[in-house]
This record gives sequence, structure tokens and C-alpha cells, in this order.
Amino acid sequence: MKNIILIPVLALILFSVEATAQNKNLETQKVETSVDEQNLTTIQFKITGITCAGCSNGIYKAVKEVDGVTEHSVEYPGDIAVIQFDKTKTSIEALKAVIEKKGYKVEILKDKA
Repeated sequence: MKNIILIPVLALILFSVEATAQNKNLETQKVETSVDEQNLTTIQFKITGITCAGCSNGIYKAVKEVDGVTEHSVEYPGDIAVIQFDKTKTSIEALKAVIEKKGYKVEILKDKA
């Protein structure tokens, strides 16, 4: 009888520790880079296929890895991504391709070049 109760309790403790470790990895880091403000542009995408906050988080992480992205946000609900980037390091098409590679449909809403 003790084993029947002990196993679920140990499993719960194990998963709690793992979830806590994952949350510590989600801290935002700001990287100082020199960017010529004249080369910055902002694009707004409508993304179709986002069904949860996990989807928006996956898109956020993928866009963060693109060289030249200086600021970005992915809204859920709303399904809008706003990305500021250095146009000498990446392009609208490259950013669009990164999101599409994750399995989403991307439409350009605003190009604030």
C-alpha cells in the first residue's frame, strides 16, 4: 500500500523540480550590440496557426536567433509579431521564412521601413 502512494508522490516531486529548472532558463537576456539606427526597420506580421502560448513562445525563440533582430514580440491571442531588425544583417523574407519553417502562415501587415 505504501508503494502505491510513494510512486505517484515521487513522480510529482520529480516533475516539479524539472518544471522549476525549465522556468529558470526562460529569463530574458539583453545583448549589447552596436546598431546604426538608420539601418533599423520594423515589420509587423499576421501569423496564422498560433493555437496557444507555447506556439507564440516557439516563434519568439526562433526569431530571437536571427542575426540582426534587435527587438521583437509575438502576441497571443492576436497572432501578431512585431519585429525590429537591422536590414543590413537580415531581411523581411528571411524573417518570414524562419516563422514559416515552424509551420505557420505569415502575412505582412506593416512595413515601417
